[in-house]
This record gives sequence, structure tokens and C-alpha cells, in this order.
Amino acid sequence: MNKFKIIIFLLVGINVYGQGTVEAEFDTIFKYQFEPLKVKHNKRILIDASHNTIYSLSYGKETAREMLRIMDVDGYEIQFTEQVLDSVTLSSDNTDLLIIHGMPNDKIILGEGSNKEILYKSPLKDNETINIGKFVYNGGSLLLFLSHFPGGSGAQPILESFNVKFRDGYAYHPNHSGHKGSLCSQFNMTKENNLLNTNHPIIKSAKSTKLIPKNVKFLCGAAIFRNPEDNILPFPNNSINYTPTSDGKSNDVEESSDSYSGMIGFNFGKGRVVICTDQGIFRSLDLLIDDEKIPVTIHDPNCENAALFVNTIRWLTKMQ
Repeated sequence: MNKFKIIIFLLVGINVYGQGTVEAEFDTIFKYQFEPLKVKHNKRILIDASHNTIYSLSYGKETAREMLRIMDVDGYEIQFTEQVLDSVTLSSDNTDLLIIHGMPNDKIILGEGSNKEILYKSPLKDNETINIGKFVYNGGSLLLFLSHFPGGSGAQPILESFNVKFRDGYAYHPNHSGHKGSLCSQFNMTKENNLLNTNHPIIKSAKSTKLIPKNVKFLCGAAIFRNPEDNILPFPNNSINYTPTSDGKSNDVEESSDSYSGMIGFNFGKGRVVICTDQGIFRSLDLLIDDEKIPVTIHDPNCENAALFVNTIRWLTKMQ
């Protein structure tokens, strides 16, 4: 068999898809064909598995199968770490790029019954946030994936340290409807609709025209913003951020903006940072919802997310 089915839990399923669990299957077939880097290099990529990222799930690596394969084919040395992100773990002598893939808050329950109180706290220790900032400033790079509510708010300390504003909800625009009218939009991003910035250094420095994506799919993510020149996948003007209400049955409009983005990239000191709020933009999953198969999304034949991924990794590791 070429595909394996699993059951995954979407904590926001009630708000996004109208159900609490979603059936999915791994794509194990797709292999992106591209010309690997010709020069030999010793670039090392460290992937955080110590916090509650996608790699804390038993099937996390399988959903990221094609990402890992592409980096391996391009000559990168990949290592997972379950260690605290301290100055030793993030030594520039050992690591060129740190990947953090998903970072929900930790849920803390205090008391019982009518006295029960639920608190949320970032899993990142203060020193880890400081060390990540120093690592990048001194020449390392960071690739941070967030998600729609509640899958990204645990990274808030990192975002603040890089002066990135984060809206912990769902990005929506009426011209880009979500699945069956959900309030979490599915964007098809192209140069023509001004949602794919081909002038950003990540894309502009591509090694060949074949690696310049013509369209990128972005399925259900949160909103971030920093500087306009940082935008790689800007959202349309007047995009709306919806934030779930505490009862989980409806949504409040938090704000609308012309400055929202789904993916940004910028220099910070001697290093580089890319932040993307679609956690599945480069993963190898098919969601099965209401008898409909939704590729998420690197293997989707109707997009070129894989080309964007190659350019992202190369730009972050200063190989282009």
C-alpha cells in the first residue's frame, strides 16, 4: 500500500470544519524533482523535538516526509533534538538553521469543578527565547511554523523578540473562502493576484526559473505582520482575523487589516528568519473531510509549494 490512514485531532475542528476529528492519510508517493545544489556544503539543520511541535506526535515525521527528503537530497545534515534550546544546543559551530514546526501553548488546569481555571503558558523557557535571538543575531537562521488558533500562540515570546505581531485566530477574506464556507480561508497565491511576492529575496535569488513558484496554496492559517518588505505571502487588503469565543460555538471579529501576511522573511543581525502561519504548507497529508480529499499541500498537483520550500531552506542557510 502507498498510503496509510490515521486519525488526527484538530483542536479547532468545531470552528473550522464543524467536527472534532478529521481523518487523514499520508502521501508517500510524491517526490519533487529538482536540481540539487552542485556545491558540496556542510550546512546543518537542527529540528526542535523537545517542545510540543509536530514532532512530539508519533506520526509527525511521516507528515513531514517530503520536507525531510528534499533537505537530504540538497545535501543538508539533519538532526532532531530533544534538548533544551540553550547556547550549547544552538552553537553556530554545530547548527546553521533551527526549525520549529508548530508551537501551541501548554494548557494548565488549576483547581477542580466550579473552581477550575484553565491557563495557557508558552512551553518556551525565557532563556530559550533569549538563546534563539542570540543564535540568529550572530549568524544562525530560524524557520518557524505557526498555525491557526490554538496551534501557534506558544511561540509568542519568539515573535515578540523579533518584533513580529501575531493574531491568534483565523485569517479570512471573502474572495478566498474556506472549506464549505468556514471562516479560515484557503488562499491560492499568485503573482497576478499580488499574494505571492516574487521580488522577495527568497524567490528572487532562486537558482533557476524552474524554482520560481507560479502559485502557492495556503490552507487555513493565522495572521502576522512586521514590515511590508518582509512579506512573502501577503494576505489581500481588508483581510479579517477571527478569534474564537470562549464557548467555542461562535467567532468574534478581532480586526481587519491591509498589512496581514501568511509568510514573512527578514534579516536579523547576521542571521535570517522565516515565519509561516500555515503549519501544513509543506507537509505530506491528505485531509478527508465530508468525502472530499484536500491535499496539505506540498504534493498538491495544482500548486508549487515544493519550489518555495527549496528556496526557503537555501535562503535561510545562505546557499542562495
